[in-house]
Amino acid sequence: MSEITTQSKDRYFNNLVNGVKTVFEGMSITLASFFTRPVTVQYPEADISTDQTIQDNYKGPLSGMPPNYRGILNVDMSICTACTLCMKACPIDCIYLETVKCEKVTVIGKDGNEENKVRTCSIFKIDIGKCMFCGLCTIPCKPGSIYHTNRFEMNTQSLDKLVLSFVDDDSRQQILLKGMELDAIAEAKKKEKQALADKKAAEEQAVSKKTDKEKEPSTTDDKDNQ
Repeated sequence: MSEITTQSKDRYFNNLVNGVKTVFEGMSITLASFFTRPVTVQYPEADISTDQTIQDNYKGPLSGMPPNYRGILNVDMSICTACTLCMKACPIDCIYLETVKCEKVTVIGKDGNEENKVRTCSIFKIDIGKCMFCGLCTIPCKPGSIYHTNRFEMNTQSLDKLVLSFVDDDSRQQILLKGMELDAIAEAKKKEKQALADKKAAEEQAVSKKTDKEKEPSTTDDKDNQ
């Protein structure tokens, strides 16, 4: 009887000790969370597009978008040569642009190579609502002006807001005016060149007629002598 009582007491105290230990283990994990950065990401308010923003605010294995992630498209207009290859490469026609003549400049692409720029875009729009993020438009772009970003969302209640425009109205007006000016200069040079060509052709024709006239009397004299 005494042995049974002793075993019951031992089991009781062992259970009590184990209970206290498990409570401390659980509370230690809970208390530790007060002194560490949060794990839960408050999306969509939080920016999780880059590793740096995540490291600044969160812990754990969470990381940002990978370098080769094909997110929302962006265009660097400062190095765009308006070649229209991106628009031609798009299989669903979500890229639309119009080009005009501009002063010839040399731009340095993202790969360090130089590209000549003789035209610029007066309109450059991308309909993200239609884009399927295939990346085909980025392949033929030599300077690398069109590229995918790490941005992965564009939630909106209007389809019009899904159309990205990379040339504002003020810039467009200036570009069009400059293009008209350059077209007028080119047309004037073309007319001047054509006038010089016509004048040269007329002079050559006059010389040719004069030469023909000078040859006619000599031919007549030769016949008379015969």
